Amino acid sequence: MTVGDANLEPFYPDLVGLGVESALDQGALLWREGDPGDSVVLLLSGMLEVVNEANEGEEVVLRTLEPGAVVGELATDGQGRSATVRACAPCRILRIPAAEFRGLLRRRPEVLEALYWLQVDRVRSLTRQVTRTHQRAITDPLTRLYNFGFFRQRLEIEVERARETGDPVSLVLFDIDHFKKYNDTYGHEEGNVVLVTVAQILKGVGRRGDILARYGGEEFVALLYGASEEEALHFGESVRKGVEAHAFKPATPDGGPPRHVTISAGCASFPHHAEADEDLIRSADVNLYRAKESGRNRVLGMA
Repeated sequence: MTVGDANLEPFYPDLVGLGVESALDQGALLWREGDPGDSVVLLLSGMLEVVNEANEGEEVVLRTLEPGAVVGELATDGQGRSATVRACAPCRILRIPAAEFRGLLRRRPEVLEALYWLQVDRVRSLTRQVTRTHQRAITDPLTRLYNFGFFRQRLEIEVERARETGDPVSLVLFDIDHFKKYNDTYGHEEGNVVLVTVAQILKGVGRRGDILARYGGEEFVALLYGASEEEALHFGESVRKGVEAHAFKPATPDGGPPRHVTISAGCASFPHHAEADEDLIRSADVNLYRAKESGRNRVLGMA
């Protein structure tokens, strides 16, 4: 097993000479999180999984370990186990007492180097996994914009930051015009194409650092830190023109001419039109309603 620039296989004979072999049935615990770190285990066959307990008792599998893996080496300094390890298949393991393992590391520093690269590889893998999990948690799966929950968290943070710095913060709330009729006429798959395309147009207009989110259904929102109402209106107008100009091609070649949709938007800015995050959303929503009531396909700010 190659890890980084190191290979643990040459050291297996040294490890085998220090340990005692035993078996684990599928589902059996090797140890629990917090147990004493009194041994190191070399997995000879089978598969182990490293699990951690998340909120409300839910378990998260951090990684799986295949034959040749050495596990538990970081807990041989008297600290408790950092995670639970369980057999996810029948296993053969070699259990090495912590004192014997530390003695091996003193005699063979190259083993310590190999284990160092092993930990580097594990940390990189775990970092990638956490990043992917976090991204899924804050992203709308259809449009790949941020979801409503993340938007609300960031809005509260950005308004508080603006309150301290004196910077403006603007919101632009969008709603696709007559979207239900479009969905009913052409089907939900075609409706999803519209939602994804509008999201792409938003991304194309947005600046680096803008929070662009799906607000719900056919509504979208842009959180523009440092943008004045005039800049927010310009942003909204650019999105409106982009949506209006886009030709949505029918799914089948004989489906008729390209289709067009329009979008309406309402803008509001902190601190000029609102004193708190909730007020900012309410003001943008009022302006969106005005845009709808006055004919749609337009962007309105405060009257």
